[in-house]
Amino acid sequence: MRRLRAFVAGLFVLAAGGPAVASGGGGASLLEPHVGTMFWTTVTFLLLAVLLGRFAWKPLLGALEQREKSIENTIERARKDREAAEALLVEHRQLLDQARRERAEAVALGQRDAERLKAEILDQARGQRDRLLEQADAQIQAAVRDARSDLRTAAVDLAIGAAERLLARNLDDAAQRRLVEEYVADLETRAGTRPS
Repeated sequence: MRRLRAFVAGLFVLAAGGPAVASGGGGASLLEPHVGTMFWTTVTFLLLAVLLGRFAWKPLLGALEQREKSIENTIERARKDREAAEALLVEHRQLLDQARRERAEAVALGQRDAERLKAEILDQARGQRDRLLEQADAQIQAAVRDARSDLRTAAVDLAIGAAERLLARNLDDAAQRRLVEEYVADLETRAGTRPS
C-alpha cells in the first residue's frame, strides 16, 4: 500500500511539474501546449483512474453499499417496530374499551342488584308492618271485646245487686232514687279504676 501511495505521488509530481522544471522555462510555458506534458498527463490520469478503480473505488463502493444496506435494514427495523407499536396501541385501546365496558356493566349490575335488594327490603318491611298492624288490630279488638264483656258483667252484677236490694227493701221513691245514684256512682268508680 505504501508503494502504491509513493507511486501515485511520483506520478503527480511528474505530471504537474516534470517537463516544465526540466525545460527551465518560466510561467509562460505553462500556457503553451507541449506534447510530452499532454502525454504524461493523459498517462497519469489513466493510470490514476485504473489504480483508483482497482484499489479505491471497489472498497469505497463496497463501503457505500454496506452503509446503504445498513441504513435500509435500520429503516426496515424502524418500520417493523412502528407497525408493532401501532398494533400494540390498537390492542391497548381495545383492552381499554373492553375494561370500560366491563366497568359500566358491573356498575349497572350493581345498581340493578341494589334496586332489587331495596325492593325486597321494602316488601319485607311492608309485610312486617301489615302483620304488626293486624296483630295490633286483633289485640285492640280482643281488648274491646274483653272490656265490653267486663262492662256487661259489671252492669249485670250491678243490676242484679240493685234488684236484690230493691227487692230486699221495700223502699219509697226517694230511697230508690238514692240507691240507684249510689250504684251509678259505684259503677263510675269501678269504670275509673279498671285498667284500659
